[in-house]
Amino acid sequence: MKLISTGSALCVVGVVLGSAVGWRAEAAAIQGTSLTSRTPRRGGNPEAAKLQNPVAGTPESIAGGQRTYKLLCARCHGIEGRGDGGGAGAGGQPADFTDAVWDFGGSDGEIFMAIHDGTSADMESYAERLSQTEIWHLVNYLRTLHKR
Repeated sequence: MKLISTGSALCVVGVVLGSAVGWRAEAAAIQGTSLTSRTPRRGGNPEAAKLQNPVAGTPESIAGGQRTYKLLCARCHGIEGRGDGGGAGAGGQPADFTDAVWDFGGSDGEIFMAIHDGTSADMESYAERLSQTEIWHLVNYLRTLHKR
């Protein structure tokens, strides 16, 4: 017994995919950011990867990033950055910053854009809460977690 015809199945898939794309655009609008060529994407974003970190990874920068991390990030990502903080509300798994491969790319620019624009309902945009310099300090701190 065939419950769904091939045409109907394709229609359902199209609606689901269209909803997912629409959700991302809606989430970006709610978060105060718009979709750009640098918007974070699973697997990385070559345009975001071109962004160069203008803040040197000095001990002062890393310490500033660590303060921000403890205040805003540790609840979900965990004290050591292993994605085990338990604070994610929408059921997603927070990123493990000690991993060799990061879902949204591992370049400084991709990490910056993931923080700036957000990546999901759980990992929202921080563009209105952190200055660009503060985000770069956070990127420098996250680099120290990745090396552990």
